[in-house]
Amino acid sequence: MRGWLSRARASTPVRALALLLLALVALGVAAAYALWGNPELRFYRQAARVKLAWLAQLRHDYPHVVIVYGGSTCAFSIDVERMRQRYGLPVANLGLHAGMEPLFLTAFAVAATRPGDTLVVALEPGLMITPFNSPDLAAQMGFSLGHPELIHASNLTGEPIHWAEDLTSLRPGAYHFFTLLGKVLLRRPLYRYHPEDIHPGGWFQTQERRQLPEPDPSPADLSPDSRALLVRLKQWGDTNRVRVMYSVPWIYCGQHGERGIRRLYLHFLQQVAPIMPVLKDPTLGADPRPEDFADSDGHLTPSAAERRTDSLARQLQQQSFWTRAELDQLQRTEFAGRAGDAAAPGR
Repeated sequence: MRGWLSRARASTPVRALALLLLALVALGVAAAYALWGNPELRFYRQAARVKLAWLAQLRHDYPHVVIVYGGSTCAFSIDVERMRQRYGLPVANLGLHAGMEPLFLTAFAVAATRPGDTLVVALEPGLMITPFNSPDLAAQMGFSLGHPELIHASNLTGEPIHWAEDLTSLRPGAYHFFTLLGKVLLRRPLYRYHPEDIHPGGWFQTQERRQLPEPDPSPADLSPDSRALLVRLKQWGDTNRVRVMYSVPWIYCGQHGERGIRRLYLHFLQQVAPIMPVLKDPTLGADPRPEDFADSDGHLTPSAAERRTDSLARQLQQQSFWTRAELDQLQRTEFAGRAGDAAAPGR
């Protein structure tokens, strides 16, 4: 009996070491898949390269540029080739994926900005009304690009890199695994978008079309995390001679919800305007036409993207901004005392 106990005690460290090595190997395999095998990440890594290559060409031709960033509503909405050809504006579209969340998306744009540039924040209100999380996609994208400091916007906020948390985020979750397995078994494309959907300027386009659901009611209050981020970003811009401003994305508001989403977005913009200038988009981000959208409530079709691009170009050329007095007046005259139909700010 004593001999058995002695052998068991002796083998315990060996087994523990073996389990540790097995866990490290599993993490390494998961990380390798996340960084090089994940089809979603491969697409966005390629998109980042295309967008930064366009930006590098602009910097060769112009002393200062305009950078627009946000989630996929930005990526699918702003055709910067059209902006340059038709309006002579040097604009880079750095929109990526809303799932990377505001900290990473902002840090990615900030890292590409230089003194004298203009930075247009086109983050979706749906991202700005909830507390920030630590999304796996941001960690995976940060490591994939070789810039883990972007994950928590360390280059803007001074937040240290969370190495342990971020490295464990490289593991693909069960949902991703079974979704990918199902696509393999059904012989469907591993990801819905393809490299050919990325234009040379970084604008996304897709042939896919989906029926859009009617938006659900939701409040549109700027979250404390978002408020702190916008304040910090504006301070950074002032310090580094970068003009920072906000542009509300166009979102499908449903056949009967235009008034509701305009009211919600007006409330949202009234909270953003004291922090930074808000470009004067007369739509207030509400688009009731389902034919303007491709596969989600924020991914514009090419014809709608032309209109959104032209509208933003004119606002930039004319330096047209909402004043706080105008927003307040609009609230009093158009929406005061009328609840209307509410629509959720989209992502």
